[in-house]
Amino acid sequence: MNIDPVTQDAPNDPKYPASMQPVSFVSHGSKLLGTFFFASGEGLHPTILLLHGFPGNEVNYDIAHSVRRMGFNVMVFHYRGCWGSEGNYLWTNLVEDVDEAIQFLNSETTKEKYKVDSRKIILIGHSMGGFAAVYNSIKHDEIKYIASIAGFNSGLFGEFIEGNNELIQFSADTMEPAMEFVKCGSAVTLLNEMIANKKEWNLLNHLDTLKNKNWLIIAAKHDTIAPIDIHHKTMVGALKISGAANFEEHILETGHSFSDSRIKLTRIICDWLIKCGFN
Repeated sequence: MNIDPVTQDAPNDPKYPASMQPVSFVSHGSKLLGTFFFASGEGLHPTILLLHGFPGNEVNYDIAHSVRRMGFNVMVFHYRGCWGSEGNYLWTNLVEDVDEAIQFLNSETTKEKYKVDSRKIILIGHSMGGFAAVYNSIKHDEIKYIASIAGFNSGLFGEFIEGNNELIQFSADTMEPAMEFVKCGSAVTLLNEMIANKKEWNLLNHLDTLKNKNWLIIAAKHDTIAPIDIHHKTMVGALKISGAANFEEHILETGHSFSDSRIKLTRIICDWLIKCGFN
């Protein structure tokens, strides 16, 4: 492309301009709210489902705008029980909501209204959104491209804290400031949910499928929310041992939200999308 999507605006297409509008869909009886970024240009566009973490302070709109300048549609939405979406917030609901979002993007109605090329849907997620992106790709063979940004391995963490009441309480205390933004009984409820699903939600148990995906894995060296020794290095090591051929790894000198490395983060993502042949 003739522009740098990270630092330059794309040329205006007066007939098919870039735009954004609210979007909503229903997951298990609850209305979920979000934003849809339309890429400029005629016809269908590859579409990125961009998934935020817990509770969703960082929605990564800077990334959304940059990849849209490359010709991608982007959908960002809020899981059940957070930021105005109906229902209760649970990790199970988060996983189910992402599955419903994928089905929404694959529907004929969405294809027509939002100009989605359903053959080219990419999942990019941050933190718990990273977990949800990777986990949901397991049962969606049609999704070949996933990017995990400071991704959380929920099942592995459930194994790590199981039976350690002090660690469970410490984790709950760490999560507490975010709890007022989600509709959930307690942080301990969410931690116990990880423990109860420790086998199924441990991404290391799904390598037979995941090794065949095209991955981008980005970690933050100084991450205290998803420490790289637990959530990143184990995944990368397992992918190497499994013989995965298509994954790209980066570790940036920053913290969990990448607050002081946004340009670098966005450029890595844009470059990866180009390498994948989408542009």
